[in-house]
Parts: sequence; C-alpha cells; structure tokens
Amino acid sequence: MNWLAKTLTTGLFALGLSACSDSNQLADPDFTPQNTERRFSPDNSPLVLFDEAHHNFLTMDGRYRAFTDVLQSDGYTVKASTKAFTEAHLNQADILVIANALDRQRSDFNPPFGSAFTAQEVAAVLRWIEQGGALFLVADHTPFPRVIDNLTTALGIEFSDGHVGDAHFSITDQTLASHAITLAVVPALRKLPGATSMTGFGITGAVGGAASAAVAEPPSGQIERVRSFGGSAFKVPDDATSLLTLGPGATSVTPKIPFQVTADTPRIAVDGWSQGAVLELGKGRVAVFAEGMMFSSQRDTSSGKIYGMNSAGAEHNEGFLLNVMAWLARTE
Repeated sequence: MNWLAKTLTTGLFALGLSACSDSNQLADPDFTPQNTERRFSPDNSPLVLFDEAHHNFLTMDGRYRAFTDVLQSDGYTVKASTKAFTEAHLNQADILVIANALDRQRSDFNPPFGSAFTAQEVAAVLRWIEQGGALFLVADHTPFPRVIDNLTTALGIEFSDGHVGDAHFSITDQTLASHAITLAVVPALRKLPGATSMTGFGITGAVGGAASAAVAEPPSGQIERVRSFGGSAFKVPDDATSLLTLGPGATSVTPKIPFQVTADTPRIAVDGWSQGAVLELGKGRVAVFAEGMMFSSQRDTSSGKIYGMNSAGAEHNEGFLLNVMAWLARTE
C-alpha cells in the first residue's frame, strides 16, 4: 500500500514496516466517479456478485465503496455475496468479484495461514467460469495471495506472495499493454481538467506524463497510464495477457511474516512479472490483479491522505477499471 511502497522504494526496510497495518484504511467518503455516461440500462444491467463470504478485507460498502460506485455509474447491478461458492449460487451472476479474501477473521497478518476457499469452492468457480462466467480477482500483498493459492494455482498463476513498491504503467514504455481494454475509449477521460495528448494515444500532461517533443493533441480517451500502490506480483501463464507489466528493477520483498521486513529479508527480482492480466478459460473470462488500491479510493486515518483512483498519476485507473469490467461483460 502507500506507506509500504514508500518504504520499499527508499530502501528503509527496517523502519516502519514491522509496525504497519492496513487497519487504518477507510473508504474515502468524498469519492465521486468521473464517469457520467451509463453503458447499461436497468433492462440489460449485468449482475456483479461481490464476495463477502471469505473474511474479505475489501468489501463493496467498505474499503471498496469507490469500486462499487464506479461500477454502478456504468449501470452494473452490484450485490454482496455472503454464501459459499457453488455453481447454483454463481449461476445467477454475470461477474464474480473476489477482493482480498482471507482464511479467517483477522486482527493481524501473523501466521499460520490457511485457505480462504475449500477445494469444492475452487472447483465450483472453475466450472462456472468454463461455462461462461467471468471472474475479477484481486490478491494484494502477502498474505492475500497465500490464502487463495488453491484458486490461483488452478488458474495457472504463480504469485510472489511478497511486497512490491508503487508502480506506474504507461503505453510509452509498453509496461501498459496495447489491448482491447486499453484501446477502448472512455468518454470521461476526454474531459479531465488540463488533459492534453503528447503521443498518438494522448498522454495526459496534467498528471506528469512521460516527456515528449510531440505537439499536444486533444486527449484520445484511451487508457494511457495506470498507477498501482504496492501489492504483490505474479507470473503470467502462456495463455494469458499481461496488461500491467513491472519494469526493470522491480523487486518483491518476501518476509515469512507479512510486514516483518529487515535487511536480511529475501528479495526476488520481479521485472517482467505482472500486476494485472486477463485470460480466457473455456467460455469464460478472468481478470487478475495483484494490487487493490488502484481500483479504490481510501483515506489513511493516521495522516488524512487519500490514496487510490484520485491520486496523481492514477487519473486513468477508473477508466481502466470500467474497460476491464466491460471486457469481462463481453460488451464488444
């Protein structure tokens, strides 16, 4: 998350991490979506089930309230899911959101760690996807990847299960992939204050885009940059497409106990690994992300600062979320 990323990127591993907790993160009560044009009407609104049956750190009316607001601004129907996963339960949904599930109700991130999902639940989710369901999955920093390993392994995804620092993904250096999700136009991005285009795709000069000698052009409305706020990383299977690829120098710090980081804590080079990818499985689709704040807006109660979609450099995150959801909903 934000304070973790600052610590990692400055190299001050021993200062602060051991005392850090995500418990002082609360939903930003003042968040308002950029989007004002609904894609769906009540007659064709996709049903999104938001998992809240697995001690989730992120819930639709809690820390992921902004996520819910963005989806509702586009016409999705979002409902909390408080039941174990079965095919019968999932069959009512178009899209399933699982965000930072945990193995049990926790007041800390100390071991031991169990599994958030039973083998039967994993099998049900996979069958549902193969038959045409769509999954939006978030597993942030350790221990979140560890406790859903049975699901991610079944999807062919290998997480680092550590901590990485903030990352900025851009079309200019190809860390942000050229894909239907990033090329689709988001009308709200054309209306951002001070937006100008510095490349053929339109880097937004107002948010510190990459330097360019190109003549400024009107913004394209396409996704040009995405910012993440720490999290973890994963290897992308051959049949998946990485949308957010970590660049040179990216490192995952992998403590045995989350946040308990010292100079001797193992570090893994994760340049070329992903923080966001999509794949197709049978008739269904999956989007996986290794960081949750990028699709949220949260207040750090200790500092009063707001982090997430309203942060500098994250102005296109909301449009990116809308386009990922549209891809999952097969609007093309």
